[in-house]
Amino acid sequence: MDTEPGEQARPRIEQPGADSEAMPSTADAVAASIACGRAVGLTVERPEVIAEGYSVRVRLHPEPVVTRVVTLGRALRGTPRAWLEREVAVARFLAASEVGVTAPWRDAGPHHVAGIDVSLWQWVEQDQSTVTDADFGRSLGRLHAALATYPDDLPLLAGPLADIAAAMSRSDDQFLHRAVAVLVPLAEGWPRRPLHGDAHTGNVLMTADGPRWTDFEDVCVGPVEWDLASLTVTEEALSAYPGRLDIVRLEECRDLRRLQILAQLLVGDFDEPALEEEIRTRLRRRL
Repeated sequence: MDTEPGEQARPRIEQPGADSEAMPSTADAVAASIACGRAVGLTVERPEVIAEGYSVRVRLHPEPVVTRVVTLGRALRGTPRAWLEREVAVARFLAASEVGVTAPWRDAGPHHVAGIDVSLWQWVEQDQSTVTDADFGRSLGRLHAALATYPDDLPLLAGPLADIAAAMSRSDDQFLHRAVAVLVPLAEGWPRRPLHGDAHTGNVLMTADGPRWTDFEDVCVGPVEWDLASLTVTEEALSAYPGRLDIVRLEECRDLRRLQILAQLLVGDFDEPALEEEIRTRLRRRL
């Protein structure tokens, strides 16, 4: 027998297989998180959803562990396992360095439970502040220095190119296709070095030990300017970044990010006409 009389059987981790085509709901993510935590031996008394968006994150009280389950992000990227595997591998590598990151839990996975991939992360106590512009620039410089020695291969600009390709296959929007024909070949010729991939102020957590980077799902190779192309990055942050920047390429990267957002708006379940028109207006200058 697997259990003693009266003992509840522990949920099992499954072998990765064909995922359900249905997009997991937040309730599905919570259920899979609970099952995953218990399957790896954690005590789970009270699950708490701490973030919803492209992914759902669940704190498994009383354990200092947070899960990550990709939900809405599957609309553009499909099965998330390869993305989660890269994220865990890179974050584990960085956690061994002096750069501040949220570290994977010791048995991070990703694990496959109830047809859903779940990764496990160490809980970090945050304060209510946000990273300053200057600290963002300096911290990104330290992150890039640590990533420069990452030994394994990473895909080229994984997030934007995957999202754009998915939109191209599902949308006949002619403006999208014209912009892709201009910007994607340009991006394919940019310099390549390891990057966070989705560097913006929302992916920096403030803790008692200083800023910590999180959300490495889009880790990739590309030019340093890509990690400074978010609209949350100010001139002060750019000035604080310790490396040399190509201002022309920075504008090109900003347009690629705009194109990525347009792809998400066209394919995802969004209703933001003002944002879409603003993006189209800015991209027309490139075309």
